[in-house]
Amino acid sequence: MKVFRLHLAEVAVVLCFVILVTCFFRGNGDDTEISGTVPYNEDWICITEEGMKEYPVLPENIPIPEGREEIILRKELDEDVISINSVGFYTSHQEVLAFVDGKQVYRKKAPEHVQSKSPGNCWNFVQMQEGYGKKTLEIRIRNCYDYGSVKVPEFTCGPQSAIVVQQLNTKTMSLIIGISMLVLGLMLVISWFTIGRRMHFHEGIQWLGLFTIYFAVWSTMETQVPALMFGRELMCNRITFMSLKLMVLPIVCFIQVVYQVKGSRLWNAFAWMGILDFAVSFVLQFFGWADYRETIWVTHLTGISVIFAAMIYGGKLLIERRKEIASRKRRVCINIIGICIIGGSMLLDALNYYYRFYEDVATFSRIGCLLFILILTARFLDDSMELIEVGKKAESIREEAEMDGLTMLKNRRIFEADLHGIPEHKLEKYAVVMFDLNNLKKMNDLYGHGMGDYYIITGSEIIREVFGEFGEIYRIGGDEFCLISEHITRKIFQEKEKVMCRWLDSLKGIQMEMKDYMQIASGCAVFDRNRDGNLQDTMERADKQMYQCKKGQKEQKTGGV
Repeated sequence: MKVFRLHLAEVAVVLCFVILVTCFFRGNGDDTEISGTVPYNEDWICITEEGMKEYPVLPENIPIPEGREEIILRKELDEDVISINSVGFYTSHQEVLAFVDGKQVYRKKAPEHVQSKSPGNCWNFVQMQEGYGKKTLEIRIRNCYDYGSVKVPEFTCGPQSAIVVQQLNTKTMSLIIGISMLVLGLMLVISWFTIGRRMHFHEGIQWLGLFTIYFAVWSTMETQVPALMFGRELMCNRITFMSLKLMVLPIVCFIQVVYQVKGSRLWNAFAWMGILDFAVSFVLQFFGWADYRETIWVTHLTGISVIFAAMIYGGKLLIERRKEIASRKRRVCINIIGICIIGGSMLLDALNYYYRFYEDVATFSRIGCLLFILILTARFLDDSMELIEVGKKAESIREEAEMDGLTMLKNRRIFEADLHGIPEHKLEKYAVVMFDLNNLKKMNDLYGHGMGDYYIITGSEIIREVFGEFGEIYRIGGDEFCLISEHITRKIFQEKEKVMCRWLDSLKGIQMEMKDYMQIASGCAVFDRNRDGNLQDTMERADKQMYQCKKGQKEQKTGGV
C-alpha cells in the first residue's frame, strides 16, 4: 500500500507539471496573436543551375541534380522595413548564407573546429536594419547531403521574440508529451533502482524506463524547441541522433523480458546490433568520417527488424503457448497490442523521415509510444502490486516462523541461528543474560493455563521494556528467556535487575497470593576468553547465576513457595 501511495504521488507530480507547462504556454500564446508576425513566402525568385524562376508562393521542394543541390532565393524588401523585425526560417542539414544588396549579413555553417558536414537542424534569423528598404534580400541554401531536391523553408517576418513564441505555441503539445515522458521514465528507473528489487517490481520496468527516457529526449529534441531557445543546434542534433540509436538496446531487452526469451540468439543478436550501431557511429562521427545522419539508416533498419521480429514472434507465441496463455490472455494481448502500436507508429515516422510526407518526424511515434508506455506502466505496476502482496505474505509467514506466538519475541530456532552467527573475533564484546519465570508450573496448576499465559506475557513485556534497549530478547523455553548483547556490562545488568524487580512488585490488579508466585530470576555473564570457548559456555555461566538468583528469591518469599 505504501508503494501504491508513492506512485500515486508521483503521478500527481507529473500531472501538476503538465498543467503548469500548459498554462505557461497558453499564457505566451495570447501574445502571439498580437505579435505582428506574417508569412513571408510570396513573390520570391529562385535561381538554380537550370535558370531563374519566379514563384508567387514558394513550393515545398525544388528538384535539383545530385551533387549540385543549391538554390538562391531573392526577394525585394518592402520600402518600410522595421528594424526590430527579422526574417526567420527553419532548415534541416542545410548551409545558409544571406545577403542584402550583395553584402553578407548572415551565415550558418558547421563550425570549422567540429567534425561535421552539417550545422544540424537550425532556426535562422536575418535581422532587418534601417536602410534595407527596397533592397534585394538574397538567401543561398545548400544541402549538406544528397537528397535529389532542396527543401524550401517557410519564411516568417516579424520580431524574433514573437517568431520564437509562435513556434513554442505550435509545439506546445509535442513538448508537453516529451517532457512528461521524460519525467515518467526517470521515475520508473529511479523507482527500480531504489525500491524495485526489494518490493518485487516487474523486471521489465527498468528497460521500459530507459526506453522512455531515450525516446522522450529524442521526441523533445525533434520539436526543435531546445535548439530554438538555447542555441547549440549541432549539439542538440547529435543528442537527437544518439538518443534514437540508444533506444534499440532497452526495447530489445524489454521484449526479451515480456516474451520470456532471455538467452535467445536472435534477440541477443539484435541487442548487439544496437550496441555496435551506437559505438561504430560514435567513432565515425568523432573522427569526421561519417555523420550520424549518414549512419541513421542502420538504426532504422535494425529498429524495423526488431519490430517485425517482435510481431512475428508474438504471433508464434500465441499459437505455440495458447493453452498456457489462456489463463492470462488479457495481459498477453496487451503486450502484443502495445508492441504493435509502437512498432507501427515508429515505422510510419521512419518512412516519413526519408519521404517527408509531413513536417514533424516524431508525430505518430510520439503518440504511439506515450500510449504504449502508459498502458504497460499501469500493467507492470499492477503486476508489481501483486508481487508486493505475495512478498508481504511470504514475509509474514517467515516472521511467524521466527516469532513465538504468545510473547511475539523471537523463538528458539532464531536464537540458535543468531548465537552461532556471531563472528569469533567479536565474542569478547558480548554478554549473555538469562531469565526464568519462577513458579510457572504452580501458577498453571493452581489458577489455570490462562493465568499461566498471562504470567508469561507479563513477564516477557517487563523483560523487553527493561532490557530490550540492549539487544534482541528471545524466548528459548516455556519459562526461559535470553538476551545476547554487546552493549551491556555487569554493572548495568545489576542496575536494570533492580528496576525489573520493582516493576514486577508494582503490578496492580492481581491477587496478593498470586503475586507472591510471580518472580523473574536472572543471571548475567560476560564472555571471557580464558573461561569460555564460545558463547554457549558464557550462556551456561549466566544460567548458573540465574539459578542462584532463583534460589535466593524463593527463600526470601514467605511461605516457602
